[in-house]
Amino acid sequence: MKIVPTIIITVSLLLLTIFFAGGGHGNYIIAKLIYPFTMLIAEFTNEIEIIGIILTIIQIPIYAIILNKKPNWKYYMLGIHCIVVIIGLNIDNGSF
Repeated sequence: MKIVPTIIITVSLLLLTIFFAGGGHGNYIIAKLIYPFTMLIAEFTNEIEIIGIILTIIQIPIYAIILNKKPNWKYYMLGIHCIVVIIGLNIDNGSF
């Protein structure tokens, strides 16, 4: 696993998501696509708490570790990610 590219990708995606979320007044579609697990938790708790923030920061490095150690799992990871994205996009509680 290459640390520097993973950090660059993580920070870039975080900044992109924050930009589109507009500090809470924007659109959360990008956040739901990139960080579906965090946004699914946020849908149920009605706020993005510290657990969600930590999960957001470690999600991309975890993906990188899994892809580095088990490259054959890429389709499983993509499938799980897509399923959670679909679930997150279909849940609408009005907050996100």
